[in-house]
Amino acid sequence: MELMPKKNSGQSLLIILLVTAVILTVGLAVASYSITDIRISQQEEESARAFSAAEAGIEEALKQRPATDEEFLVEVGEISAKVKPETQGGGNKFDFGGSKFPSGELANVWLIGHDVNEELDPSVKFTGDSIKICWGDGSLSKVSMVVALVYRNAANVYKVIRQGYDANAGDTVGFEQANSGKCTGLAFAKDISLTSGIFNISGGTPYLLRLKLLYNEATPQPIVVESSSNFPTQGRCYDSSATIETSQITRKIRQCQFYQAPPEIFDYVLFSEEGLTK
Repeated sequence: MELMPKKNSGQSLLIILLVTAVILTVGLAVASYSITDIRISQQEEESARAFSAAEAGIEEALKQRPATDEEFLVEVGEISAKVKPETQGGGNKFDFGGSKFPSGELANVWLIGHDVNEELDPSVKFTGDSIKICWGDGSLSKVSMVVALVYRNAANVYKVIRQGYDANAGDTVGFEQANSGKCTGLAFAKDISLTSGIFNISGGTPYLLRLKLLYNEATPQPIVVESSSNFPTQGRCYDSSATIETSQITRKIRQCQFYQAPPEIFDYVLFSEEGLTK
């Protein structure tokens, strides 16, 4: 019987060890990737569940329309969504819940109150003489504003006054120049008076201020209104958050629901002082 030389035996052992090391390395890498994939899949699934629960909290809030700002829970299976209502308006500054508006989208500010059923309540109304309108976060140099004021005059006839304001002095054909008095952090502003100038409605009752940005198609911009008098409430925003207890994954959603306003075509009916026909 011929025995393997000692030199060859050592080489074979080394090869076996190297192959074993490679196999172990590949196996551990595959196992690690598999565990990571499983963890990511679990996190994605739990994230989707938390997001769905937060959405359910918003849907329930919009359905219930709670009368107070007290936080409440919405049970979605074994997940609880915490929903916190936040009344919008009611003070001397209103920022639409932090919303931003693209070009052409209306931003409505009610100057008449609403009751618990969200019906108009003329007993609650804006009593100020002037309103400062501010817009633009400074990222765009050309953002114009169209302001429409719907009001009821002394003869109980509803009317609308409209005026445009341009941020650039050289582009004010048909518009007026926005003035330099700005709200904190915003680029452009205009003070309008309800007792003088184009928006003079002395003896009338202001109902609705409608604001529309122009020339910011690709970049939604903020709008803020301020006054020395309080605005009526404008609706509510709802913050809903849901957490998966095992992983502590949390998802949050914010949805604002402002009081409904007539469609924009309503303004043109008032402006024309005639009926519209097809």
